[in-house]
Amino acid sequence: MQLIKEGGFFIFPLLLCSVIGVAVIAERLIVFRRIMKKPLLAWERPEDIVARLRCRLAVLHTIITISPMLGLLGTVTGLMKSFYLLGHKTVFYNPQEISLGISEALITTAVGLLIAIVATGFYNYFNAALEAYVEAYNAAVAAEKGE
Repeated sequence: MQLIKEGGFFIFPLLLCSVIGVAVIAERLIVFRRIMKKPLLAWERPEDIVARLRCRLAVLHTIITISPMLGLLGTVTGLMKSFYLLGHKTVFYNPQEISLGISEALITTAVGLLIAIVATGFYNYFNAALEAYVEAYNAAVAAEKGE
C-alpha cells in the first residue's frame, strides 16, 4: 500500500495494466495447455484453433508497450514536482518534499518496467509455443502429402 500511496497518479493505470496482464497471462496459459494437448492436425478446423491461440496476445503486446511509457510519464511528473518545489521555495525547502517527487519517479519507472518485463517473457513464450505448434502441423501435413 505504501508504494501505491507514493507512486502518484500514474501508479493507478500501471496497476490496471498489471491486473489485465495477469488475467490475460493466466487465461492464455489455460487455453494453450488445453488446446496443445492434441496436435493441430487432430483438430477439425486448424485455422480456428490458431486464431483462438493468437487471441488476446495483442492485449499483452499493448501492455508491454504502454507500461514503460506510463512509468516514464510518472517519472516526468514526479521530477516536475521536485523541480517545482526547488524553483518556488528557493529560500527554504524541505528535502522530504523533494524526495517524495523523486520517490514517485523511481516507483513508477520500476513498476512500469517490471510489468513490461514479465509480460514480455510470457508474450515470447506464447509466440514461440504457437510457432512450434504450427510448424509441427506444417511438417505433419507435408509428411501426409509425401513431400
